[in-house]
Amino acid sequence: MRKLPTLFTTLLCCTSLALAQFDDEEVSSEESAPAVEESAEASEPEESVAESSEPAAEDGSNEEPAEEAPASEPAEEVAEAPAETPAEEPVAEAPARDLSKPADNGPYQPLVVNASSRLDPKTQMANVEEGIDTLSNNMESTLMGKDDLPLAVSGYMAFRLKNFHYSEPSPWVRNDLARTSVDAVLNMNIVAMPNSYMTLWTNMSFPFDLSGIFTNNLGKNPTMVPDNKDEHVLFDHSTDYYTTTVNEEMNFGVDIRAGVFGAYVTAGGVIWANASPLTMWERETNPRFAWQYELFEDEKTVSTYYKEKVFKPVKEGGRAFWTNRSFGGVFANAYQLPFNMKAQFLLSQPADADIGTRDGLRMYGGLMGQLEMTGAYDFRGSIYHGRIAKEKIADNLTLGANYMGVVFDNEIIYEKEFRNQWIKYSDVGPVILNTHVASIDLKGNITPKLFLMADVALSMTDSVKFFQTADAADYDSTISSSGYLSDANESSMNTPQVGVYIKAQSKHIEGWPITVEAIFLPKEFYSPYSLSNPSRFNSWRKDEAYLNGGSLRYSPNMAGLNFKLEPTFNRGYFDLQYGLHRQIEDGQDVIFFNYRLNGRNMWESSNSWTKHKPLFVADSGNAEGAAYVARTGTIVGYDQGIKQYRQQGGLYGGTWEMWESFTAYETTEQIQKGEIPSHTKWSSFLSFMGGYDIGGWFGTDRTIMMTGYAAISGLSTTIAPIAYSESQSDMLLWSFYGQFEPAVAVTPSFHVLGILGLETFRSDYAYKATNLTWVGSQTSSLLYNTLYYEQAPINYLETAIGIGFDWDFADRAGLHVRYKWMTHSDELISKNDWHSHYISAEAKAWF
Repeated sequence: MRKLPTLFTTLLCCTSLALAQFDDEEVSSEESAPAVEESAEASEPEESVAESSEPAAEDGSNEEPAEEAPASEPAEEVAEAPAETPAEEPVAEAPARDLSKPADNGPYQPLVVNASSRLDPKTQMANVEEGIDTLSNNMESTLMGKDDLPLAVSGYMAFRLKNFHYSEPSPWVRNDLARTSVDAVLNMNIVAMPNSYMTLWTNMSFPFDLSGIFTNNLGKNPTMVPDNKDEHVLFDHSTDYYTTTVNEEMNFGVDIRAGVFGAYVTAGGVIWANASPLTMWERETNPRFAWQYELFEDEKTVSTYYKEKVFKPVKEGGRAFWTNRSFGGVFANAYQLPFNMKAQFLLSQPADADIGTRDGLRMYGGLMGQLEMTGAYDFRGSIYHGRIAKEKIADNLTLGANYMGVVFDNEIIYEKEFRNQWIKYSDVGPVILNTHVASIDLKGNITPKLFLMADVALSMTDSVKFFQTADAADYDSTISSSGYLSDANESSMNTPQVGVYIKAQSKHIEGWPITVEAIFLPKEFYSPYSLSNPSRFNSWRKDEAYLNGGSLRYSPNMAGLNFKLEPTFNRGYFDLQYGLHRQIEDGQDVIFFNYRLNGRNMWESSNSWTKHKPLFVADSGNAEGAAYVARTGTIVGYDQGIKQYRQQGGLYGGTWEMWESFTAYETTEQIQKGEIPSHTKWSSFLSFMGGYDIGGWFGTDRTIMMTGYAAISGLSTTIAPIAYSESQSDMLLWSFYGQFEPAVAVTPSFHVLGILGLETFRSDYAYKATNLTWVGSQTSSLLYNTLYYEQAPINYLETAIGIGFDWDFADRAGLHVRYKWMTHSDELISKNDWHSHYISAEAKAWF
């Protein structure tokens, strides 16, 4: 039974107690009532409240049903005393019986509570307390039906502390030498079920910054040129600067079900959904280590957390490997339709792929004041998605048809930031590229031991080219110099590009599961929200190659196979993964790679706003021009070229990631002439991960798990089945990554773990810009500078060592602490070297 609020039940009991105080001296024995009846009908048996059905919600939601309180103990009934009973004799108590059933000799009798003044106060209170649960449950049964769940609230509260200290800094972190941040977040999931056929819910997130009180003179002067020195900047909660505030993120939804129909609609800023691999999906096979306690970890005990991440790792599914994409907008999911059909629809905006004004903001953006983020929030485009599927084909298969479209508003031509870059850097004039992707996918168990997922997609690009017209001056004098109008354009569709993805998982060999993935993506295939996106940010139509491409993440212009073997045995397991992929046609030798050992900590420690923006190098937003000494890319200068196609060398941000880019030039002459080398490249990857419990060696039943991971990978212009060295023929970039993670279950609620890691990147094809040389004198009008380039091979070495613990210090509450010492060494450019301490602590409580 669920209990009524304490205040309500207390009022009921107090009323019972007050009425029971009348004794024989005040009321005649014929009119007295030694107890007060419950409000439940006495003529009918009490009905127990049945458990409510689970509220339906979107995939990935962490909403929880309301918890049922333990069934209350039956209260004792008190027999009525005969009228002739002497006043000085105590009233006898009758034996207890089950109040949820009618009495054997007739209908249900009302509950009476003996709180007579004849009894001592202690006995009175004991009798009242015994009846509290039954009072509340009987009262509740008169208010709700047996299938109702009026309100359920769940969620968590987390407090987080992070401290970074660069004991040996690089110039690019000089504005972040030491920083401590303390923040908190309250996430609430509220579910209301007015009846058996409808569920309402809302998810709310309230982040709080607890860094103190700051003054901000720009709060009264929002249009002043910002200096970002005398204000508080919420780097953790925003991609722009503004005054101290509390952010609120919210979405809500309604679920309606009846018979063979069930559907829900949700709207808000964070909607998690997926469809098919080549339309709306995220994929990454990089292992999830227990060392990184994620901000989104769902509720589980410490012992369960370590079991799923260390002792018996969950390889796929759930939050271990999240396949959903995030959108803001409206999402409808008809999850149950006649004939085993289902459908879903999405309407959103291209928040991370806007091609117009920076960040897609037509408002006071970047003006650091109270007016920041006010105005029209419009990304000048729309995302359309639809899916319809048929389930239970041949019992276990699902066949689906999918569509994903990204269409921009033609009036974006009136934005100078979009229009002028095309006029200045392009010979064809302003162009909008709209994307349409359609696919058919099949997934399910072919046999009980063979799972298949396949998706065949068509990617189509609608090019909208604007041209100048003499009528532009008459339309708007502010754009007369450009001569472009939104309706003065011509549209053309490219040849559809066919992409194919197949995944098969076999468990025919007992204890030795095997997974094989195959991919074919043409160079012009573009589906920004599919697994063909190599970064957690929506990638642009860039011609570039990615280290570990195909094995960890896919990208266009790729074909190949990925193989995984994941056996388990008595006290441990091991995983073997091998991938070999080749570009379908020549592509620019522009290379991206991400830092896996320390990249997340590098990203978190940087407070440059550009770490959130993949169109800019991650350090370009640092104050005072603090910058990373980068290897040369295709364009020098972050403010040059069409922004979504820039490929400047340097550091780039991602969601909890840090990437680096460079172009694999062969000679300095190529740089001077602006020639970008191009080859058909190969990507090879080999990794091994294993864990073994050595607790038995020490005669203890506590788990002592030793986990190790090692991977070698490379990008080359000729086939290299195993990338073992940067000195291999035509090897453009080579990498080794190793991590050792011991974990000890000290007690079921207290676990300790450590980390020891090494990562290296090497390439002989990297170059850098040398010092600026001044020509002429300070007083000469001929003063100018010249930029020289020289070879600067990449030889990076990163290390990490640390210790941490996870502790359930109370039921549904835990503390997670980490300390990590990190280093980065650049053999040829020592200015990029750094050493850093990292401390994090998170207290998290669920309700």
